[in-house]
Amino acid sequence: MLANTLQLLAVGLLWGVTNPFIRLGSQGIECVKDTGSRYRNFIAELRMIGSRLNYWIPFGLNQCGSLLYVWTLQSANITIAVPVANSLSFVFTAITGYLLGEQIPGKKIIIGTLLICCGSTLMICDKLQHEQQIMNIPFNE
Repeated sequence: MLANTLQLLAVGLLWGVTNPFIRLGSQGIECVKDTGSRYRNFIAELRMIGSRLNYWIPFGLNQCGSLLYVWTLQSANITIAVPVANSLSFVFTAITGYLLGEQIPGKKIIIGTLLICCGSTLMICDKLQHEQQIMNIPFNE
């Protein structure tokens, strides 16, 4: 269970920290306009994004987080894994965005994030307690 918790922490970290960098790397894509067809506009956007390492490096790390998530789901309880990874992702996104100069989230978002983290912590503690009780049950022949 500890290994799964650490893996989910790493997933949340990889997803959360890379989100603001992906957002920074894709800045300006909305300004790409081609007077031609939608196909030409799509090609111009692909050319713009394709040439930016500051987009592709965080995107690749984000996808590594997704691979770790899928690998962790093989042994983790899905009812715990999903909220833990997603809530941690949100927390790390907010912290990283703030450190990069983005606007700090409002009070309601901060309170909601704290409640999600508290709920995830309670779920992990309950799972650990349940596993401990199972291990202490004597085997009857």
